Amino acid sequence: MSAVKTIASSAAALLLLVGPAAAVTVKNTSGKEISIGIDYGSQAKVAKVPAGKSLSFDCNEGCGVTGPWSFSWMAKGNDTFTTNGKDLIDVG
Repeated sequence: MSAVKTIASSAAALLLLVGPAAAVTVKNTSGKEISIGIDYGSQAKVAKVPAGKSLSFDCNEGCGVTGPWSFSWMAKGNDTFTTNGKDLIDVG
């Protein structure tokens, strides 16, 4: 087997072991940009979600999400939040 085929086979096997990353998505249905906080426990960051757009971020181990909806939500896996910038409309 050629070196290229060996490397390609090894890379494919590694990807199968790692598995897909879990991403949380926040959908902004408002006409204004909103800011959300993402808390991973050991680190936190603030992200902007443009008006009418979505933002996805890694959340494999679980994370806290705060925003203009006046409370925090513990997210994990492939949760999706939909917000109008004032209320948390839907978590699924």
